[in-house]
Amino acid sequence: MFKNHAGINLTETKLQLVEIGAKEDSFCLETIDQTIHHENLTPTLSEDKIISIIQESFNKINRKKKLASDSISFALPNNFFKIFEIPYDDSLVKKDLHEHFRWEISILFPESNKDNYYIQHIQVDKSTVRSEKNAIVFAIDKNLITSINKFCIQNKFELKYIDNVHLASNAFLFLDKTRTNNELALSIYIDSKYSSISAMEGVNPFYFKVLNPIAVNIFDDLSAAVNKMNELNISVKDFKKIFLYGQDLTNDFENKLRVFFGPLLKKINPFEHLTAGENIINNPLYKIKFNSFAAAAGIAIRIV
Repeated sequence: MFKNHAGINLTETKLQLVEIGAKEDSFCLETIDQTIHHENLTPTLSEDKIISIIQESFNKINRKKKLASDSISFALPNNFFKIFEIPYDDSLVKKDLHEHFRWEISILFPESNKDNYYIQHIQVDKSTVRSEKNAIVFAIDKNLITSINKFCIQNKFELKYIDNVHLASNAFLFLDKTRTNNELALSIYIDSKYSSISAMEGVNPFYFKVLNPIAVNIFDDLSAAVNKMNELNISVKDFKKIFLYGQDLTNDFENKLRVFFGPLLKKINPFEHLTAGENIINNPLYKIKFNSFAAAAGIAIRIV
């Protein structure tokens, strides 16, 4: 029997929450809400400060409507991870492979303690697009995980998952029953600073890039990403579906993205297959800001 599950997307400036439940053999949206942090949340803050910021923001939402969920999961922004692509040796077992990735962290990010990271990696040769033995690595500081887990413990939640915001949003690709196993799809996640672009064959990512946060024009960086995929003999025209997720997208910016990527670009509504009560349907966040909740909803449906 499915039990309620809550998903939280943390950005530097806000906490977004989605709670999903089950009623009469269908999944329903129980809660959608967001609140602004009293101060910016950054990955370099102390454990106590991180917990304090999350707790204060969570309390603002929970006071309005107490969660029914016992379990909770988190999506974290791109800048909370060290993200890079490097060659890997497929003869190594997972433990040794991750030790190799930690050594790479010490080279690429010498200011960081390589032993204080949890590692997740994606092998690009899982797709048929790329044959080289390269891995896209997502490394997150253990102190962040400890802080979030302590928040969960003090609020009597079971922590289920922590994932990257873009990867969490990509959950909707896996739910798309009309897609084929080898279909190429592109997804773009727009954030206030650390946007990203990802390319997949079926459910297997073969390209991921965080866009330059200080770029004068985001389309210059998007063009560079498209050129890189051209080197892989993939053009924008090869993608059967192009998905857009993001924070506070304006119609003007969305239209510019559609001109850039073409008419296949689709702004994802993470709630379109969930039933919702009248109180939810009339919520402006549900009606207008739905796309910005892709990560919170994506991590919440991870166990659906």
